[in-house]
Amino acid sequence: MPIKISFQNKALSAVGGLLCFEALIKQMRLGEAVEPSLPTGKISGKSTPFDKFQALLLASVAGAECLDDMDRLQNEPVFGELNGPLQTARSYGNFLRKFSSSHLQGLNHQLSQLAGRLRSRVGTEERLILDMDSTGHIQHGEKMEGLAFNYKNEWGLDSIEVFDQLGFLYYVNVRSGSTFTADDAPFIVSEVARNLAPSLRRLKPLLRCDSGYCNNLVFEACEQQNLDLLVAMRENFYAPLLKRRIKWRLAKSKELAEEGAEMGESLYFSKRCAKLYRVVFIRRPRKGQRELFADWQWTYQAYITSISSSEMDGEEIVKLYRQRGNAENYIRELKNGYDLHHFPCQKLNANRAYALIGGLAYNLMRGMALMIDPKKPPFAKRLRFLLVNLACQVVRKARETIFIFPHRHQKEVNRCLMNIRLRLGYG
Repeated sequence: MPIKISFQNKALSAVGGLLCFEALIKQMRLGEAVEPSLPTGKISGKSTPFDKFQALLLASVAGAECLDDMDRLQNEPVFGELNGPLQTARSYGNFLRKFSSSHLQGLNHQLSQLAGRLRSRVGTEERLILDMDSTGHIQHGEKMEGLAFNYKNEWGLDSIEVFDQLGFLYYVNVRSGSTFTADDAPFIVSEVARNLAPSLRRLKPLLRCDSGYCNNLVFEACEQQNLDLLVAMRENFYAPLLKRRIKWRLAKSKELAEEGAEMGESLYFSKRCAKLYRVVFIRRPRKGQRELFADWQWTYQAYITSISSSEMDGEEIVKLYRQRGNAENYIRELKNGYDLHHFPCQKLNANRAYALIGGLAYNLMRGMALMIDPKKPPFAKRLRFLLVNLACQVVRKARETIFIFPHRHQKEVNRCLMNIRLRLGYG
């Protein structure tokens, strides 16, 4: 059948689902929480600092990939209704450049608080497991503050994140590209632990890291903050322990047994903490030509932990550490789903603020995803199809604004708003 095209003057929007996230922001009282951490201008304008903050936050939810997309979103009636007087992309850039170190520290505190509150409201009683990791961000400019070559010889910036096992983000910081992965790690451990709600400490939290964070300062920070730890050991840490007499046994689990793996255990004394830690070894036959010396016939991996053998045996420790791979997926989601591959500003603190706002948007989206499907929560791309990219009409009459959705969206919108009121309310 022939297709015709016609035009009308009705205010139509393709991002009607932002109404649900604006309701979530209000229900969680995010405005009251972050307002002290936002910079104020010398001259008050039509838009308050929180108006600008919320506009950037909802733009990230909607899939904005750069500040220039703020100009595009001005044509969306729903975006304009939810955020008050809109500014140009340049104005939002100026807003980001006003963030100081104290503002950023306060915003990171609110990021951790939001993650904890959302986690407690999705109904999980699991022990809190925190995964700390860093990642590189390749940039193509020259004037951006902090640009440097990293250990992969990539030109760009670096960031460090802390996630829990459900995917909520508790800390994010953008750093110089040449920063060593464990720099500031003890401070970050202390900051995250200090911001945890008492309900999350009911079961002793666990910090899980790769070998880049295997140092006595990180161990000491965990002891001071009453966190268990599980860290992959670097070879220079575990090599001296192999000289001791270790009792090796064949692995019992099917997965490890098929690899021909053997398990063993030892102890490591941390002078910094004046404490003995348990070390779990796993060794596998070396592939290829048989070596002359017995020790060279094996490849070794080691994990240092404060978890006792009465709580978990060695194979359970290895299995628990391998679940850390989910943190890589969450980092990939943060970079791909919210385009934190790149940063928009030349000033490092402005890029840190941009990453934190993206992190807050990520946590809101993660909370919604876990409400939709707790067992297999959708990532950003699918979630935007389900909840954000909903067509609606904006009608203004009798001093009120009405969002009119098609009937096919009625179930999704009503269910989402009901869950926000019942499950994600402030309390």
